[in-house]
Order: sequence, then structure tokens, then C-alpha cells
Amino acid sequence: MILSAFFSSIQKSFWDLLIFCSYPLILLFIILGTTSCRFDAYPTLLAKDGVLDARTANFSGETINLTGKWEFYWNEFLDPKAESPERKSYLKVGVPWFSQENEDGEDYPSFGFTTYRLTVLLPEEDNTSDKEPYALLVPVLHSAYKMYLNGELIAENGNIAKSAKDHIPSFQIKIVPLKGITKKLDLVVHVSNFSHKYAGIHGIIRFGKLQNIIRIWNVNYTVTWILMIFMALLAIYHALVYFINRSERNALRMAFVYLGILILASTLIETKILFNLFPDEYCVPLFRLSRLGIILIMYFGAYILLNLTQMRFFRRMISFLKLYALVFFGVAVLTPVSHLAEISFYFESASAVFVFLGLISVSVALYFQRKESRLYFFSLILAIIGGLIDLFLITNPNFGYRPMGLVSLYLFIFPQTLGVTFGLVRVYKRSESLSKELYKRKEALEKKVKARTLELEKANRWKANFVSLISHDLRSPLNSVNQILDVIDFSFSESSEEEKKKFLEICKTGVTQSLRMLEQLLDVSRFDAIGTKLIQTRFCVNELLNEIIESVEPLATLKGIRIQKETPIQAEIIADRTLIGEVFKNILTNSIKYSYLNSEVWVGISYKGKWLSVEIRDRGLGMSEEQIHKLTGEENIKSLPGTAGERGTGLGLQLCMNILEAHFGKLRIKSVLGVGSSFEISLSKSTKSVLLVDDSGNFRSDLAEVMRRNQWIVIEAGNGEEALSHLSRITPSLLITDLQMPGMNGISLIHEWEGRRHKDQKIPIILISSDAPLSGGDKFLEEEGLESIVSAYLSKMYKAEDLCQQIEFILP
Repeated sequence: MILSAFFSSIQKSFWDLLIFCSYPLILLFIILGTTSCRFDAYPTLLAKDGVLDARTANFSGETINLTGKWEFYWNEFLDPKAESPERKSYLKVGVPWFSQENEDGEDYPSFGFTTYRLTVLLPEEDNTSDKEPYALLVPVLHSAYKMYLNGELIAENGNIAKSAKDHIPSFQIKIVPLKGITKKLDLVVHVSNFSHKYAGIHGIIRFGKLQNIIRIWNVNYTVTWILMIFMALLAIYHALVYFINRSERNALRMAFVYLGILILASTLIETKILFNLFPDEYCVPLFRLSRLGIILIMYFGAYILLNLTQMRFFRRMISFLKLYALVFFGVAVLTPVSHLAEISFYFESASAVFVFLGLISVSVALYFQRKESRLYFFSLILAIIGGLIDLFLITNPNFGYRPMGLVSLYLFIFPQTLGVTFGLVRVYKRSESLSKELYKRKEALEKKVKARTLELEKANRWKANFVSLISHDLRSPLNSVNQILDVIDFSFSESSEEEKKKFLEICKTGVTQSLRMLEQLLDVSRFDAIGTKLIQTRFCVNELLNEIIESVEPLATLKGIRIQKETPIQAEIIADRTLIGEVFKNILTNSIKYSYLNSEVWVGISYKGKWLSVEIRDRGLGMSEEQIHKLTGEENIKSLPGTAGERGTGLGLQLCMNILEAHFGKLRIKSVLGVGSSFEISLSKSTKSVLLVDDSGNFRSDLAEVMRRNQWIVIEAGNGEEALSHLSRITPSLLITDLQMPGMNGISLIHEWEGRRHKDQKIPIILISSDAPLSGGDKFLEEEGLESIVSAYLSKMYKAEDLCQQIEFILP
């Protein structure tokens, strides 16, 4: 067990370190990947004026690139056996001819035909035939060619022609063994292009010993097949992830991205696997297929990035992305081959716009700390850096490094695969956690049932005692009234006016006391078995206090008591105005009741941290610590008479404490016997309110408790009708509603509210459901037409803490 704990701690520390260092490691990886690109043996061996001097080269273990400036004869097919004409021009190979200028400073067009010519000077010791022959590794020369060595035809691809009618393209790679090598090689290449934007000797022709050429080819060919198989496996893997967990729609999108990379790896990188497997008749269809690979990568990759922020602007950009992909698809399939490459070039260039938008999207997502945003941000930055390095190396073939090819794209997709994999692992861990959580909740529910049963028994006892006391106290004044009425009825004619007036005042006092007790009974009737039914509104505490003070002013006047107010702030809260008024009235009445004649009662309002404090102080009898303990305890006590002999039920303070408890407020009592008492009522000053609508009382109370800890004022409703009743009185900061509820469900509630509300009553709405996926609820909102109304669709299977965190994460 000790060893297990040790290795577990080692593993946790390792993962923490890996997570902390992951992004610097990826950055280091791209730098190492760039510098590890194969450095050619002789990068300084460049052709000058059509001559490449390789007499100092060692061909025993290396090859050379035939780069530099070759002789170039535009719109001419020179006789390979004839000498070069006197009028010569030169052009750099390794880049297409359309990106270079002629002697007049004009760019060459993409379509046309030409002759390249190069003289290679070999070392003296190799000027005779050797047992180990030389060879050329010839890449795709766009897009048809014939190659001559010392006047003899040694290789050809497609059918060269001077017009598009007779031109047949071919994108095959060839290894050409060379015979009869002399110390001077005259290499002539006829090239025609009427089907591709990038024309001419775009790739690098390699020259060296045959075994070295074959070794390079085998390495490239094997690596390409490994990458293709790997891409196919990753595409299948992501598709399976989606079918296992349908909420992981990004996994399916990544499967299409890998499929697109598989197509590009087989058609565009150096080995051109598919073009070598199929005859030249399939060249154009395969070229169209390569465009479809680009479409798949751009559409699904950009869709993932633009959807990351969940913002309306980027969702609109997704619509443009769909249009772009659809039009590009039509171009790739229907455009004639003579215009396909040129039109595709503009679409490929336009893809930079979506890359830029994707970068902005992940940057915004990173700012708002969206899920996996850091991973997407760094992987996209690395891919862009790799792409820029590739662009530099392609346009500067003489630099000595080979481009990374699709490596920069791998730098983007591999982190996404890790993200999807970790997401799947999290789902399974969460499923296991949810199973444990359900078992724990079952146990907790059983405990809650027992605790709730005890609470019900306690509440019933409290109500029974209350009703008993009310009945007893009501019987006394009513019996007195009844007896006085009997006396008046028996001796009405014999009684003087003064006696009649006295009897009527006694009756009025008895009836008034009975009415006050009945009012308390009505107030307490709002407490049911599961707590207090609050009717919450937003109101001004100052106005409520003024109303209460005005209502108790006659009682204070009878005893000569002055009520002093100190309310320097205008305070607004969200609470049940009637019940909070009952608390103020009850405590203020008690302060007057137990104050000495001709004294004063002080009322003040102030802010104390997160709380609004309402303090009421009197100068009267005061209480001992034992009396305060009994008042705030659960046992029933009998009310003591006031300083003028006033009587009470003894349950007013308990009623106040229950009301404040329902509001998650506090009541602090300080008192000195014979001096007076101070009652401080603390209520939350937060006006950040949420209307939580759910028919499950347990779920609603758990989530409400967590949200209250996060300074939310929670207004609870058990169904849609009750929620609309609340919405008619108060506009909360947020509305959270369950989808499935008896009667009016969540969607009906949302539509009803949208139909009733004013333009200035727009509030965020979050829909929750046990059937909602753990991620990716936007699809459901789009199907229901709620994407512009509802901010999110979340699962109730999360813990209350996690769900509250997601809710606050979504809100602006």
C-alpha cells in the first residue's frame, strides 16, 4: 500500500509537471522539428548561368540538389543534341516559373512550354564508368516533361505539347538510373503546362549514386505510408469516439480533418503515392481529390475554431465558411482542368481569412478561458509558425533546408487529438464519478428524508403550540368582551355615559388585540412543511421602514417614546417585502413594548461588507444572557409583560428568526439587563438575482444553496406557472429553467416569457435537463429555434458546484 501511494504521488507530480510545461515543450518541439528538417549536404552548390560545378562533391554517401539558375528558353523546345543558342536567359529552379520575371520585367504565365538546360561538372575521379551507377530522383515537373541526358531521352511524364489540346499531365515521381556518365553532364528538360497553377521545375531534382537515391526514396516512401496509415487510424479513432459519445461532435469533425490530411498526404507531399499507384488517366481526378482534401481540412478545422467562443459573430462566420466550402467543392468537381488550378489557387489563398478568424476566435476564447482554449491557441500558433517557415523554405530552395511539409499541420491536429482523448477519458471518469455520486445521493436522500421527517414533526409541534397559545390568548380578550357586552345588555339603561364609554374602550382593546393575534396567525400560515413560500420583489428598505414606523407611531406616542431614524443611505434589496416588513414591525413593536416611558427607540441602516444592516435599539428592561439564549433557542417561552403591562404570544421573535432564515439573513441580539437591547438584522445587499425553475425540490435546493454561497439571490419556482407569477413582480438577472416539467415545460415557459416581456426586460436564459449532453448542447437549441434566446443548454448530471461554475462561466 505504501508503494502504491508512493507511485501514485510520483505519477500525479509528473502529470502536474507535464501540464505546466506542455506548451513550452510543444514550442521546443516545433523549433527542433524545424532544425531537424534534412539539411542538404552541399547547400552552396548552386548552378550559375546554367552550370553546376560539383567537382568538389563527395558522392559516396550524399546526394546533391540541382538548384540554382538554369538556362531557360520560353516557348521553345530546343534540340537536346544541339548547342545552346547564343541568346540565353536564366531562371531559378525550385520555384514555379509563373512567380519569376523575364528580361523585360514581366511575369511568366502559368500556361506554356519551355526548355530547361543545365551543365553538371563531375569530379575527375568519376569521369569514367563505375560499378555503382549514378541516378536522378525526379519529382513532379508540372505538369508534363521529357528529360534528356547528353542528347539521349532518359525519362518522360505525360505528353508534352505546345497547346492545351494535346497536353496530357502526369504527376508521377521517377528514379532514373544513368548510364555512360562522363565528367560533364548536359541535362535538357522539355516542360509543358496547361493544367496547373504552379508550373515548371517546382520540386528539387536530386543527383547522386543510385543506392543513395534509392535510400532517400525508400525513407520518404515509408514515412509517407506510415503517416497515411496513422492518419487513417486517427480518423477511425475519432469517428469511434463520436459514436461512443455523441456529444463529442468535435471528434467527428476531427475525423474529417484527418481524412483530409490523409488525402493530402497521398496526393500532395513529395512521394505522390496515389499518382504513382494509378496511371496518368487518373491524374486529373486525383488532382480534384486533392482539392477536396483541402476543403475537408479548412471547413471542419475552421468550424472547430470558430465555434470555440460560442459568440454570435463567429457563428455568423461559420455560415460564410459553409458557403466557402460549398462553392470550393463545386469548383473542385465541375471546373475544367484548364482553369481548375488557377481558380483553386484563389480559394486556397482565401482560406487565410478563415485561419485569421480562427486565430481571433481562439484568442477570444483564451481570454474568456473557454474549455480547451489554451490547447487550441498554442497549437494554432505553432501551425501558423510552421506554415510560415514552410512558405519561406519553398520560396528559397537554395537556403539548404527542406520544408516540413505537413508537419506544421500535424502540430495543429495532434494536440486536438490529445484534447479529444482527454475529453473521452474525462467522460468515462465523469460517468464513474456520476455513478458514485448517484449512490452517495441515494444515501444522502435517505438521510434527508429522515431529517425532513424530524423537521416536519418539529414544525407540526411548533404550529400546534402556536395555535394553542393563540387560542388561549384569543379566548381571554374575547371572553372579557363577551362578559362586558352581557353587562351592558343587562344594565344598559342604568349605566352612565362615562361607564358606557369605558366599557366600549375595553371591548375595542380586546378586539384590537385579537385582530393582531389573527394577523400573526395569517403570517405564520405562510410557513409550510418545506419552509417559507417567499414572494420576492426588489424594493427600497427605507420606504418599508418608514411605513412600519408610521404604523407603530401611535403605540410609541401612548408611552411618550420617540423614534429616532438614522438612514444615510438609500438601500434596495431583493426579498419578500411583506415578511421582511413583519420582521421590522415585530422587533420595533417589542422595542416599544419593553422601553421605559418617555424614552426613545433608535433605527439605523448601514452597509457592513456583503450585508445590509438594519439596527433597532431601545432603552428599556433589557435581557440577561439566559433570556437571550432561550429566545434564540427552540423551546417555547411565555411572553413577559411590557413596561406598561402589555401582553404578547411569546412567538413573535421565533417567527422573525424563521423569516430571516428563509432569506438567509441573520439576527444578532445584544442586551444589558435594565439598560436596553439592540437587534441587528442582516440581509444580503446583493441584487444579482436568479429565478430557478425546477420541479425537483432536491435538485433545486442543492443548486440554490451553491448559488447563494456565490452571492446570488435565488428565487425558486416549482413549475412554469409559478415562475411566470414571479416574473410578473420582478425581473431577475438570470433565468434557469428545467426542460421537462409537469404542466408548462421549460420551452413553453421561455416562449411565454418572450411573448410577455418588454424590450428592456431581456435577461440571459439557461436551459437545463437530465437528457442534455455533457457538452455540445448547441445543436438542440438550433433544432428548437432557441439559439438566439437561450444562452446555453446544460446537463443536470453535473454536481451542483460544477453546474454553478459553468453557469457563471457562460454569463458575460
